[in-house]
Amino acid sequence: MYLIKKLWHPEMFQGKYKNKNYFEGWYYKLIDSKQENVWAVIPGIAHGKSEDDHHAFVQVIEANSCNVHYFKYDISSFKFLENKFNVQIGNNLFTQDGIILDLKDQNISIQGQLSFQNIIPFPKGILRPGIMGPFSFVPFMECYHGVVNIHHEIEGSIAHNGTEISFNNGYGYIEKDWGKSFPESWIWIQSNHFPQGDVSLMFSIAKIPFLCSHFTGFLSFLRIGDRMFSFATYTGAKITKLQYMKDTILIDIADAKYTLHIKAIFSKGGVLKAPKNGLMNGEVTESITSTVMVSLHDHKSRANLFEGKGIHTGFEIGGNIEYFLQLGKS
Repeated sequence: MYLIKKLWHPEMFQGKYKNKNYFEGWYYKLIDSKQENVWAVIPGIAHGKSEDDHHAFVQVIEANSCNVHYFKYDISSFKFLENKFNVQIGNNLFTQDGIILDLKDQNISIQGQLSFQNIIPFPKGILRPGIMGPFSFVPFMECYHGVVNIHHEIEGSIAHNGTEISFNNGYGYIEKDWGKSFPESWIWIQSNHFPQGDVSLMFSIAKIPFLCSHFTGFLSFLRIGDRMFSFATYTGAKITKLQYMKDTILIDIADAKYTLHIKAIFSKGGVLKAPKNGLMNGEVTESITSTVMVSLHDHKSRANLFEGKGIHTGFEIGGNIEYFLQLGKS
């Protein structure tokens, strides 16, 4: 039952039978109501070639200071449930509707409990158990991606070195990755802090090794209220523009009905550990203080259905961006 259930519930731990060259991690974005505290918390597990390379971890980014903390745990401290998303690492607990943190080292203490309400999960369908659509069923890919909560509200507080930080009425987001390694090259953009409210954007493109070759795949959605606009390789959408200059990226994605315009401007970031063959020995700079401008154009009416500016935007560029700049060129 576990093998079937985990396929239709990508938010669950996927790696029960993986113990070599494997990683899995969840990404929690946490922003308080005053938008003064912007954090990302990333629990996960890493399996290298040998038992000496196995460990569990929790990474924390404090966006405003760009401080990154990596808490390493013995692999035995990692526990999970087989019927739902519920992961424990030491005294830390991670689920779809909340987290408990008890993180300490010689430099920092992070303790507290947050619960999530009014959760908007990523919608599922018969051929789309997750955001990867039919690619969810393809075996032997180096990396899989999942979106857990498109948006949720936060209640609770965290004590940071003894100072209480309230996240009441804040916003959050959850996604995840699992597999052998991060893609050879990738771009990732995400925001759910728009002035219109109830708006969320995510875009990801990657150069993906597969068997003896590679392919380029992308995933994107713009949710406006109750309407979800999805653009992906498997939906037949195409990237018609991709330009990058001076920390600014321009992306146009078109399908038969709509064109999605994205302009993201990179701000300061922190350096995270990233997986390669299961080992957390790579690095990537991630910002969660960037800005994104978004518009959605309707081909039939020739009108813009949406225009907005998202703040506290997650923005990563990994590997060689020059590979992607050929996309959309005539």
